[in-house]
Amino acid sequence: MAALLGIVSPVTITGKLSLNSRPRRRLVVKCSKERRILFNRIAPVYDNLNDLLSLGQHRIWKNMTVSWSGARTGDNVLDLCCGSGDLAFLLSEKVGSTGKVLGLDFSSEQLAVASSRQSLKARSCYKCIEWIEGDAIDLPFDDCEFDAITMGYGLRNVVDRLRAMKEMYRVLKPGSRVSILDFNKSNQSVTTFMQVLFVSYYECDL
Repeated sequence: MAALLGIVSPVTITGKLSLNSRPRRRLVVKCSKERRILFNRIAPVYDNLNDLLSLGQHRIWKNMTVSWSGARTGDNVLDLCCGSGDLAFLLSEKVGSTGKVLGLDFSSEQLAVASSRQSLKARSCYKCIEWIEGDAIDLPFDDCEFDAITMGYGLRNVVDRLRAMKEMYRVLKPGSRVSILDFNKSNQSVTTFMQVLFVSYYECDL
């Protein structure tokens, strides 16, 4: 199962890179309608899918991802492609009630699941999370706004990965980190079959 996991080590951004910052503007590039429909459709079973494909190991990987982000008490942090909110909840435990967590996803159904889960959690730190429907390739935030950014199982699903990375760089404060967790393509026939079968099942009525 190790072949399923691909973790991009946290990137510490200091100074200028080739991913140039740009003033806040609204250049609209629509995310894939088909992908949005798919993720809305699988929202009720999304967590079960992660359990299945990782044999439950995704919980360990998510804790590692949040740890590598460098998020600390009082920080303003962003979880991109937040899905049902696992990373956002872990981030809120890091930043505490004095911090702020924004969870962004293009799927309204995924955000509804995340919000429902939030309402069942009692700790005060979970109240610092705000859910936003949006596109990872055109973030509705100012430059240098966040102390840390995480993305779990999202980079492979954006329609323009380079632009998504540029947007992360733009909204991240200098010296801060991006921590990305994702599955890679498996070389094991069984796990590849499971991935294709599940996605194909939910795509059949699109």
